[in-house]
Amino acid sequence: MKDQFNRLTIFWFVFTSLISIFCLGIYVWGGSEALGWQEVSELIPQTVPLFAESNPSVSSSIFLVRQHYLIQSISPAVWPSIIGAVIGLVGTIILIQGIQAWSKIHWRQFLLGIVIWFGIILWKNSSLPLQDWLSFLHGPWVALSCFSAVVLAVLSSSSIPSLLLETSHSSDLENSKKKWGAFMFFYLINLILSMGNLWGLWTSTLYIPAFILLEISFTLELFRSLRYENKLYQRLIIALFLLSHSLLLPFLFNNNEAGIRALETWLIMTHLCMTLLFPFFLWTNFKEPILKNLAIYKVVHKAHFIPIFLIQIGVFILSSSWVFARQGTAWHQIVAAYYNEQGDVEHFLGNKSLEEIAYKNAMIHSKLNAKSNVSLARMSQMVGDVEKQAYYLQTSQIKFPSEKNFVALANIYGNENQWFESLFTLKKAFQQFPQSPHIATQLSRAYEQLKQIDSAAYYLVLAKELALENPIYQANLLYFDVRYQSKLVSQQDVNDWSTSTDHALQANILAQSWNNKQRLSSNFPKESFEATPEVRDLALIYNTCLFFKSQAPLFPFDQWKKESTWVQKFPEITYLEAWQDYYHQQPLRALNQLDLLIQQANTTQAKEYQAVLSTWKQELVEKKVKIKIESLLQAKSALQSHPFTPGVLQQSLPFLHRANKHTEAYQASLAALQWNENLAIYYPIYIQEAFLQGEIQYADDAMNRLKKLDPSLFSSHEANFAKAREKALNRQKFN
Repeated sequence: MKDQFNRLTIFWFVFTSLISIFCLGIYVWGGSEALGWQEVSELIPQTVPLFAESNPSVSSSIFLVRQHYLIQSISPAVWPSIIGAVIGLVGTIILIQGIQAWSKIHWRQFLLGIVIWFGIILWKNSSLPLQDWLSFLHGPWVALSCFSAVVLAVLSSSSIPSLLLETSHSSDLENSKKKWGAFMFFYLINLILSMGNLWGLWTSTLYIPAFILLEISFTLELFRSLRYENKLYQRLIIALFLLSHSLLLPFLFNNNEAGIRALETWLIMTHLCMTLLFPFFLWTNFKEPILKNLAIYKVVHKAHFIPIFLIQIGVFILSSSWVFARQGTAWHQIVAAYYNEQGDVEHFLGNKSLEEIAYKNAMIHSKLNAKSNVSLARMSQMVGDVEKQAYYLQTSQIKFPSEKNFVALANIYGNENQWFESLFTLKKAFQQFPQSPHIATQLSRAYEQLKQIDSAAYYLVLAKELALENPIYQANLLYFDVRYQSKLVSQQDVNDWSTSTDHALQANILAQSWNNKQRLSSNFPKESFEATPEVRDLALIYNTCLFFKSQAPLFPFDQWKKESTWVQKFPEITYLEAWQDYYHQQPLRALNQLDLLIQQANTTQAKEYQAVLSTWKQELVEKKVKIKIESLLQAKSALQSHPFTPGVLQQSLPFLHRANKHTEAYQASLAALQWNENLAIYYPIYIQEAFLQGEIQYADDAMNRLKKLDPSLFSSHEANFAKAREKALNRQKFN
């Protein structure tokens, strides 16, 4: 039995310690925030010469990426409440076992009473759906858990003084007094400092936070109870520990700060009262053992004159009076936390109306608690109620200012085109958070919207200095350089940043190099990458294709065009596909695609595309190619790469005819003529192919056109045309 008891003791100590450490870890981490940063990228077109060497008059747009931040509302997590419910269920079972053992009622009768009670409740509420049952049971669980934490704080208020008493005991009485007095003095000072920081009386960092003391005292009291022979007390402390932590877990993770602050306030009150009463308790009960320097820490729980539980009752009364002397602040906070937790559960269950009611009930008891205000702001954002969202965000800032709340509020003003209000909000935020690159970035954007370019540049540089290695701020500086010719970035910085894998930064480096006619660093990556329909990727794809031309990697535009997401977010995809085809040996297909785009585009785009089309046509016509074709494969490849080169056409078409690919030969000659109707050199080639295909009428029309366009050229081929026409007529007679 002793071994079994030891194993059970070790299990409970390890299990509860792990829960306590886990909660402390969440407390140090800060929990899941209700608001999160969301990077937003904008495509800003910048006009540049498209063919700087061959045709400087043709200009087009490349894309700059301008980045800033939106604030994304984050819904509360459900898993802490689920784990907390499991822990709370275990604690409730242990508490019921303890009550049964204390009352000495036979377990069958006790269980029968519980079953009957639960059966009656189930019968009276049998019409409730499962969601309403979960909501119905959640309220009593939260209330029981809150009460457990309150009681455990009182019961554990003597655990730290008892530990200090044990630690300070030495072989010499005077030495023991000095040690314990010093320990208790510093512990008392820490409680006072923690209380002042919690209540806003002063600001100090030289103290142990109240929540850490709460976890230490809870764990110490549980460890002390496991050393006692009183099994009922052991069960009580274990049950209270589990029940209290079943609520602390969702409070901490979902940042229900009203509940945490209420429990911290209650802990400080109870521990301060106990710290002041504990010396009198020791002297009253253990005066003679103290004078003999005996180890009284072993028998503190066995005081006979004034038992410890009477002191704890006194602590509870004093602390309760203190709470209501402070206008019941801690009481209202714990009630607000109760409704906040109820609101989170209604959110999980999908009942929006009850969720809103719960958060508003919480604000009745604690109007300035951040959890309720931010949650209601999230709900207002979901339904598009901007005024309410701004109100709740503003209210949440009064007691707990947050850079994310400031930015969210400033963004609301900006979206309503109230940029001065947005600027004032951000300036106020920057006064409280001067080391925030996020706020500096938002300030730059607000100044840019107000056309105050110098101030916008100042805050962009400041944001970059506050986060030197963050590519967002580097890319924004490059954007500003190109957009406003501000010269904020040195060439050495550009070279250093060229190795970055950030797509926005790469896109802006290409834009700056093109706009400033500077040489691109040899370290700049040219490899293909896994692209998504996201603004930064789109800008990099666009700039890469236009900048590198034939050296650009091949992108699967044909596949992307089949996906609606790509087409909706990136309507330039067809233009880029044509660009890629032209510079990757598919010029004829590129011309056809671009011609189709011109017919569909608006006036401005059509002029831009038409200029590109004319330049491409001119390049293909003027391209001087010396190539000797000796096979069908070479003929096809040459026609694909150089469709408008007369020498290529004259050498390639006979190979197509030998392979019985007469239609392909005709189409090649027709394409060359259609794209160059005013160039006489293509007419003889087409006329011969038209006669071979039996297209006599088309051939006659072409001859008439050539006769007007270039009479001398027509005369030199007239005899050949006549022979070809005669053969075509004979073939028609024969057929």
